[in-house]
Amino acid sequence: MFRAASRRACASAQKTAQHTPQALSRSISSNTTRPTPLHTNYRLLNRLVSRNAFLQTRHLSFAQRMRYGFREASKGIWRKNPILLPIALISTIGAGLLFAYIAYIEITRVGPQYHKFPPPVAETLRTAVYYTEVDLNPPKALKAYKEALHIAVEMGLHPFSDEVIGIKLQVAMMLEKAGLVKPAIDVLERTKVEALNWVDDVRKKKTLQSKEAALVPDRKKAEEDKVVVDDPEILEEQKRIRELEEFEDRQQDKMLKKTVGIQMKLAELYSSDYIQDEKKAEQAQVAAVELSLKEMHRRQALGLPVGGGSQNENSDAWLNLTEMATALTDLATTYVTQEKYELAMPLYLRALDLLRVDEGNSPTCKQVTLLNGVATAMAGQVQRGVRQQQQQQQPVPREQTIDAAKKWAQKAIDVAARIQPPVRDEDCDLSCVAATYNLGELAEMQGKREEAVKRYRESKSLAVGLGFEDAVAVADGALKRLSKK
Repeated sequence: MFRAASRRACASAQKTAQHTPQALSRSISSNTTRPTPLHTNYRLLNRLVSRNAFLQTRHLSFAQRMRYGFREASKGIWRKNPILLPIALISTIGAGLLFAYIAYIEITRVGPQYHKFPPPVAETLRTAVYYTEVDLNPPKALKAYKEALHIAVEMGLHPFSDEVIGIKLQVAMMLEKAGLVKPAIDVLERTKVEALNWVDDVRKKKTLQSKEAALVPDRKKAEEDKVVVDDPEILEEQKRIRELEEFEDRQQDKMLKKTVGIQMKLAELYSSDYIQDEKKAEQAQVAAVELSLKEMHRRQALGLPVGGGSQNENSDAWLNLTEMATALTDLATTYVTQEKYELAMPLYLRALDLLRVDEGNSPTCKQVTLLNGVATAMAGQVQRGVRQQQQQQQPVPREQTIDAAKKWAQKAIDVAARIQPPVRDEDCDLSCVAATYNLGELAEMQGKREEAVKRYRESKSLAVGLGFEDAVAVADGALKRLSKK
């Protein structure tokens, strides 16, 4: 039994001895450090890099962060939107330029037109101008203009100030633009009458005050001057009265100037296709000329400047000499159209005198037009058989009238030759063509056929070069007429 037990003990000892090295080897290997896998090292490295990058972005400036964000957002945007993005950019730039242009126009052109008006009046006028210039609507525009006038009077604007009269003239312009010529004429006629009556009342009042002041003894004047007024209200009222009198003195010249312009505009409207009343058109032109000459004579008698305002700072308040010459020329042209050459001649000559005084040694094309107008009137007189009268009331011979007309026409050509651009304009060219044609016509009256043909051909050549088709047709007609003789 002991032998069997010893055999089992030996067998178990051998098994223990066989398993011990393996266990020892496992314990040794478990105590040694195993190498870290490669993918684990990469993960740690990426985590460290990301952390460092995060720490670095925390120190970027605001501009750098914005630039970085924009760069990240713009990646691939051109590739994803090759058509839409350029269109969007162009639209944005175009809209910006459009708004900038609108702002520029508002500041430089539109705004200055309203800066003299109080804000409530200016706001209403903007509505009226919109329905006049942008969306033509006469009823709405007229309503806005009336409201602007009402507000202006309530706010204390003078009824004959530039602002109030300007609104009334704008109403007439709007009506004419809408084709309502008769209402436009009514507005202008009413404005003209009101202006003339106001000027007459102011001048009568001033004349009466001057007469009353002349009747007051000098002693009484001296006593009144010694009286000292300390009441602020009275002083303020006296100041207001003085300012009103000074304003009305300045405004008289402006109103007369506007009245002359209104008369000339009425003549244009009466002779238009809408009315076709030549008689009233002539009356309006005559009224404009008479008013201009009457005021010029009054100024000469008072020692005031004939052309321009009564004061140096208001030199443009009254008509200058060129503007008066224009009124005379328009009436003379009307008389030429009506073949009243004997009435046109003195108007042309008077206008030429005024223009020469105003322009001095620097003539313009207006002088060329007037010189040719004189020649045209003389030629018309010869054609009608009307003989001009001298101061001795003796008839002027026909040949003498023709020679004088030829001199005036040649003078027009000579003056035009001295005028150079930019002063020279189309009026000079057209007047040269007309003067050359007049020379041919005058030569034809004298029976000088060759000279007439030469002048007609020169006139045609000038007209062709300048593109005046009507003048070409007239010259061709004259040449055909001569060829039949």
